Amino acid sequence: MQSAGWLLMTLVALGILRSQGTSLEPLILFRSILGFLVTAFLLRPILRLLRRRYSTRPLWLAPSLIGSVVLLGSADAYGTWWIFNSISKLQAIDSTSQMFIKSSLTLRCGIYAFWVSLYLGINHYIDSFREQLRRFQLESDKRDSELRLLRAQVNPHFLFNALNAILAEAEKPDRVTKITHALADYLRFSLAQTDALHPLGEELNALESYLRVEKIRFEERLVYTLEADEAARSRPIPGALIQPLLENAIKYGQRTSPPPLRLAIRAHGHADGTLSLVVENSGQWVEPGTNDSTGIGLSNLRRRLELGYHGRASLTTEAAAGIVRVRVELPAPI
Repeated sequence: MQSAGWLLMTLVALGILRSQGTSLEPLILFRSILGFLVTAFLLRPILRLLRRRYSTRPLWLAPSLIGSVVLLGSADAYGTWWIFNSISKLQAIDSTSQMFIKSSLTLRCGIYAFWVSLYLGINHYIDSFREQLRRFQLESDKRDSELRLLRAQVNPHFLFNALNAILAEAEKPDRVTKITHALADYLRFSLAQTDALHPLGEELNALESYLRVEKIRFEERLVYTLEADEAARSRPIPGALIQPLLENAIKYGQRTSPPPLRLAIRAHGHADGTLSLVVENSGQWVEPGTNDSTGIGLSNLRRRLELGYHGRASLTTEAAAGIVRVRVELPAPI
């Protein structure tokens, strides 16, 4: 930018003076080169030092900047003319040359004032951009930490329910073996999870293992179906998305549904890239805060969706005719 700016200023000055028939071209070139060297190797380090020293008190920069501009403009206007005149023995005798020399102080002060303003403006933009980027990074780190905490709250609860199922069948070794194998399949999936997204099909396969645990435990008192098209199974989603909904369906469905408890999990990927997930169970809706219902599972999932999708995902509940339905809508990937 400096090279382009000083070159443009030189060309404009040469064009103006040439039209007046003067012979000050060597002086203009000399001053442009000197101005480039002064701003690049003298003024810029000084401004960097002033910005660092008065970064917390920017108004204190004003007197220093005004003094620097006037000092440099005066030294440039008179000093360069004297140096160049001594070297080249150039005599300015025409009126245009005399006017050019007399107006040099104002022109050079204006040039340096513009350069200082441009320097400070660009650096202010860079500093603002870096500060904004730093805030975004802090917000992202905070969101990631909260997501990890929310996931950590889900997994122990899920494991606790599975272990209760094993304890309930402690006197039946064959059942305990089947339950343990099914639980191991789920834990293998759970331990392999990271904060990254994974295909929905992987979570559905893991949840089938958990449903097999519950099926062994409840036998004919539990009937479940799981339907998902290929578009849905291949869709990347956050970890433990359906798991808390399935836990709630089993926990409260067993309390409010006439036997057998009927569970249905459906996932459908739409042509526009959105994804619909539905977890449905027979029984009645249990209001949070009643009958040992804390609502933590749903509020946890809502918060995770808000953090992960910035308000573009939704979670809705519906209860009618002995059916409780929870629907999650995810937006198309960006």
